[in-house]
Amino acid sequence: MNPSTIHEPARETPIIANVDVLVVGSGPAGIAAALAAAREGASTMLIERYGYLGGMITGAYVVAILGVGDGNQPVARGITAEIRERLMPLGGIKPMHAGTEEEYDEFGPSGDYIVDAELFKWQAAEMLVEAGVRLRLHTLACDPLMDGNRVIGLAVESKSGREAILASVVIDCSADADLAYRAGAPCDNATHEVTLGMRLEAVDRERVEAYRQANPAAYDAALSAARQLNGGVLPGGSRRLRDIDIADAEALTRAEVEARHGAFTALQLLRQRVPGYEQARIAATFPQLGVRQGRRIRGEIVVTDEDLRNNRRYDDGIARLGVYFPDWGPTYRIRGLAYDLPYRCLVPQGVDGLLVAGRCVSSDYVACNTLRLIVPCFCTGQAAGAAAGIAVELGCAPRAVPADTLRQALARQGVNLG
Repeated sequence: MNPSTIHEPARETPIIANVDVLVVGSGPAGIAAALAAAREGASTMLIERYGYLGGMITGAYVVAILGVGDGNQPVARGITAEIRERLMPLGGIKPMHAGTEEEYDEFGPSGDYIVDAELFKWQAAEMLVEAGVRLRLHTLACDPLMDGNRVIGLAVESKSGREAILASVVIDCSADADLAYRAGAPCDNATHEVTLGMRLEAVDRERVEAYRQANPAAYDAALSAARQLNGGVLPGGSRRLRDIDIADAEALTRAEVEARHGAFTALQLLRQRVPGYEQARIAATFPQLGVRQGRRIRGEIVVTDEDLRNNRRYDDGIARLGVYFPDWGPTYRIRGLAYDLPYRCLVPQGVDGLLVAGRCVSSDYVACNTLRLIVPCFCTGQAAGAAAGIAVELGCAPRAVPADTLRQALARQGVNLG
């Protein structure tokens, strides 16, 4: 007998917290959401499955904070600017465009910057603790707790076992709308590319160059063979594994295994055939896959690529941005844009007590390529956190938060609303 399911008996699950706002996931959106909620006076808890904060910034070393400006000047403020100001005195900020002749500053006309991932881990936690946020790391979000169509909390798993956290408002910053999906919110799921970053060391570049000049045909043949083993790139390069469903654990497993197999196999070939590679090694593979797109909720409104290109404005705008990144670079494909992101794209259809922030907000596939950048994630997170705090204060559902009240709160928090 091979049953397809098993029966789990009912059990008593301890409630470890009852808070106003529960934020799930500590990427840029989650950090911003927790800070904004706490600053609106809400008791706030943030849970994270890893032992560090930062999401793609610290797990996949996506350290370029892109989307600050519009290609001509800085636009985004709020937590985006606060992070830069916080890390600058610690040496945790580098310019994206050193030596620009523009009159803005050494960070280039748009103000994009690079963060030190390890300092970011430290300072993100410091900022949250200072704001009064309760952190819970090493804790996996499992199932939303429901009262009809309203999310009232979350079941989690950790070394401490299965536990429950109750909340007036839950904010899904899981990047992949995991909680919204499990709560029954309609979602779209699209495959995209993933990358396993890695660091290559101990290549003797002078000897490699000498071999290339002396034996160009053999050198080219060896590198061509190595690329064929590793998806078209050399070990240490950014290999893109295409059409990966990030909502499928089997697909993620295959991607991890394939990425390492290709890189290490190709490196062994180079060590045997190209002088200068004998001592080369892959010193590190990054803790997390670099993921670009996955699930997106269907919200009260869907942000489209046309909305971004045409500078659409909204009465419930929660951030004024100018970045446009419909595919792979440049970051500011169209310069001088000034569009709004509407609050309604954070509100899932059919589910109450829940907001969503980060790359899984309600958008079409092309617009998501822009909205998945770190600065838009900061912006949607900050808006979701402020809205959650207001919903608690007013005793209303998140979807009923007045747009004017939310915009006033975001203005107080330094957000550019146009």
